[in-house]
Amino acid sequence: MTVMVAPVTEIAANRTEGARRWYALARVSIAAYVFFAAVFLTVPVLIVILVSFDTADYVQFPPSGMTLKWYARIAASETWRTAIVNSAIVGVGSTLLAVVTGVPAAYLIARRDFRGRNALLALLLSPLTIPWVVFGLAILNFWGAANLPRNLFAIIVAHSVIGVPYVVRTCLAVLVNISPSCELAARTLGADQKRAFMLVILPMIQMAIISGAIFCLLISFINVPVPLFLTTASTPTMQVAIFSQMLSNTDPTVAAVSTIQLAMILLAFYIGQRVARLGDFL
Repeated sequence: MTVMVAPVTEIAANRTEGARRWYALARVSIAAYVFFAAVFLTVPVLIVILVSFDTADYVQFPPSGMTLKWYARIAASETWRTAIVNSAIVGVGSTLLAVVTGVPAAYLIARRDFRGRNALLALLLSPLTIPWVVFGLAILNFWGAANLPRNLFAIIVAHSVIGVPYVVRTCLAVLVNISPSCELAARTLGADQKRAFMLVILPMIQMAIISGAIFCLLISFINVPVPLFLTTASTPTMQVAIFSQMLSNTDPTVAAVSTIQLAMILLAFYIGQRVARLGDFL
């Protein structure tokens, strides 16, 4: 019996050792992949930030010196100031419109069983599957066919359509885990449906609403094709201004504006992580 068990034990030990080696190799490979991916994504951003402080009148790397004159030029330029203000208006306006639309839609889908519910959910999430260039061209054709003016309101509506899926998904993720008995208890105590929603459901999903709103705000700041189709000379946004500047000028002003935009995005993401634990919805 001993003669038969020894080889089996040895084979099992060899297999275990081989599995450990493959596991260690897999861990090293994944760590190396993550490291190089992080470097690939981070280094270009760091280069842009460094270039924004360069003293040269053209884009170069490494910088020949450090200065804040490009940021001062942005502050003194009416075009850049208007673009930044317009982007802020579009971001806040589209976020509010997406929240006002997405929260009731998510509540309806989560709490009501009606014919076409899955179709409605698919419709609300469909902007996630459409490339921004295609959507921008489509909204431009629609706006032109409806004979509507191209202004900030058009950009706000377009950005809110792109932002609605994020509000719906974050709110649905919380609503499906909230028992209907909570709302039923409020109704039993005398609250009508509207009051039960405002006093019971809304506070329970407020973190999801904040997370979805921050996603909308971030998308509004990084979306280029949609404002490129809908903007005019009187309603420039940061994205369009950066694109135009890159075509006509080679100084580091664009790098400085990009750095400001990056700081705004990071600040919004930091606030979202601190207030609503935004990372839990990623």
